[in-house]
Formats: sequence, structure tokens, C-alpha cells
Amino acid sequence: MRPRLLILLLAGLPLGAAAARPGLQFPEFPAPVLVQDQFGTTKKIGLLYFLRGLHESGVRGYEDLDLVDAEYAVLHSDSLPSLAAWLEVACRSVGANVRLARQGPYDGMTYARLLEVGASLAALRERELALAIPIGVIICQRRRAWGSLPGDGERDAYILIATERGLLIYDPPTRQLCALSDYPNNSTVLKIQF
Repeated sequence: MRPRLLILLLAGLPLGAAAARPGLQFPEFPAPVLVQDQFGTTKKIGLLYFLRGLHESGVRGYEDLDLVDAEYAVLHSDSLPSLAAWLEVACRSVGANVRLARQGPYDGMTYARLLEVGASLAALRERELALAIPIGVIICQRRRAWGSLPGDGERDAYILIATERGLLIYDPPTRQLCALSDYPNNSTVLKIQF
């Protein structure tokens, strides 16, 4: 667990007037579904999994890969809809609308960290899991359009999730999800952090 992330997360949220509300409460996080190995224990991954996943996804020349933990659990992709729904409800509870987030200054890392902290705390609560949850952030340049996001050369941050289907990239405001190998800007990745 990384308690410093919770502090950074709360400091980085665009709370505005919402910070003055007494009794700030996030909705209860649904327990993430974790992949089990053939022995019924939570499947573990580490640096080699991420390096192989990045290579197989066509990610080349990135400047920075930062893994804070040595081992991570693997999220089951079936849990992604409930994780995304929780993120939207949690943001609404502090006065932020994820769907409208790109209409002003946007920091995708804030949303990735909120989701990672929520999933980590829920896994700890439900299973007393000592493994980190593999929800991170990927920063790249948008040279090519991705759905409704333009290919304008701007830097952008998205949520990166390690699942049994491989590395998936998710953009909360547009609700776009795809395999990292299918992401049109996988050759312009600058930083990856888990």
C-alpha cells in the first residue's frame, strides 16, 4: 500500500468548494476481481510482465518506467465496468464531473491515482491482500486521433491497467478503452508509472 498516494490524490483533486463540505465521503469501492492461478491464489506479476507487455504492445523509446512495488496482483477485465462506474460516482461526490473533465485543465494522473487507491483499499479490506493493484498512468503525446481525442501533439495521461487480457488503456472522460497494442499513440509514450 502507498499511503502517500492518498495524500497526493487529495491534494490534486479539483475540489474547489467541495473541500469545504463537512463529512467528505467516497462511495464504498467494489472489491476488484483478481485473477487466480491454477492453485487458487492471486496471480502475481512484476517487472518482466510489464516489460514484455509494453514490448508486445509496440511501445518503444519511452523515457521512464516506474514500478513502485515488486509484485502486483492481476485485475480481471470483467471488473473494469464497476471500477469505471465507481470512479465517476466518487468524483461526483467531491463535485467533479469526470465526463466534463476535459472542458478545463485536465490531469489524468489524478483519476488514475484515485482509482488505484480505491481498488487497493478495497482489496485490502476484502482479502487483506498484500499485493499492489496494477492500475497506473501512461503519459504520451497525442500525434494521432483516438476516438474523440484529437491528434494535436499535446501530452496526455490515461489510466493503464494490467489484466488477464494484457495491458489496457482507459480514458475516463471519454470512456474509451482498448488494448495498449491497439492504442494509436503507443509509439509516443513518454512515461509509465505503477
